[in-house]
Amino acid sequence: MRALSIIVCLAVLHASTAYALSKKEIRSIIKQGHPGARITEIERETYRGQDIWEVDFRHQGEKLEAIIDLDGKVIKIQVDD
Repeated sequence: MRALSIIVCLAVLHASTAYALSKKEIRSIIKQGHPGARITEIERETYRGQDIWEVDFRHQGEKLEAIIDLDGKVIKIQVDD
């Protein structure tokens, strides 16, 4: 029973830290790198086996997509078709 309690505690700890950054903080990261950007969608996804934030936004007439890890590191930004 004690082992089960430890596993449950670890799962709760992992779940509470899995979303290290809020959507508001993700918006801020995009706005810092792309002033005037209009964010259209932010959602949690998996990219190459890693939990990430996927952000769709428009900037200077282009439709873009950003992949940001849970710590706020921008993995890539590309034109979104």
